[in-house]
Amino acid sequence: MIKFQYIYEDSGTDLGLSACILLQENSESPFLILDGDEILGQLDLETGCWHSDNVILEEEFIKSVSRFIKAQQFLKLPKKIRDRWPDEVQEVIVKSESAYLVVTKPGINFISFEKIFRNFIEELVKDEWEVVFEVFSTNFDDDFVVKVRKSIR
Repeated sequence: MIKFQYIYEDSGTDLGLSACILLQENSESPFLILDGDEILGQLDLETGCWHSDNVILEEEFIKSVSRFIKAQQFLKLPKKIRDRWPDEVQEVIVKSESAYLVVTKPGINFISFEKIFRNFIEELVKDEWEVVFEVFSTNFDDDFVVKVRKSIR
């Protein structure tokens, strides 16, 4: 599940800001836009379509939410990992914005890959919260976990 708090300008509030929750149950699902426990609508990034039964939101708000989601690391990091280790990594699955499952290809030296992965994965992570990588061999006989947390500068 992917979950973000999205803060946006709102001239109708005292502070001039409001927040909503962007929630995606799985990678094939659209993002739900929630205000408290009210669903404002759904945004499908694949098609760029906005769906809502009764709430009308400004087109600029929808574009802004889309840009925010598309800028997030969870959409880019799997490809970066596969590109960095094309001979070693079979698949990268996003479990959440802070958890990834990595499966290696058959025939690699898993112990050597663990050392390399641990030493270099931090270079690819841009998020300022802890990101956890569960790495499994192709047959799931071997595994290791790496936690990366970038310091806020």
